[in-house]
Amino acid sequence: MLDFYLLADSQSKSGLNHDLKYLGGIQDDLFFQLQQEGIVEPWLDYYRDFRWGSEIVNKMLLKLLQKSAASQRPARLDFIAILQKAADARSGIVAKAD
Repeated sequence: MLDFYLLADSQSKSGLNHDLKYLGGIQDDLFFQLQQEGIVEPWLDYYRDFRWGSEIVNKMLLKLLQKSAASQRPARLDFIAILQKAADARSGIVAKAD
């Protein structure tokens, strides 16, 4: 599972604490599918922590929302909800592999 937490663009990743707001998580199959579709950058590793700034979050959310509603499976809708929470908070995301 890859877990996502809110992280303000101005907040240093090195100063992370355990009080981050949990947004949700995704399984590896969805992550790899999103990479194949060009939604998630191909150089990111599912098994390593990484960060997306608010601008990247908004771009990914827009790409996903432009897809046909018929192609939106429940796991994909959960990921859209994760991105939407970050966009609503005008925040970036940190992903933590477990």
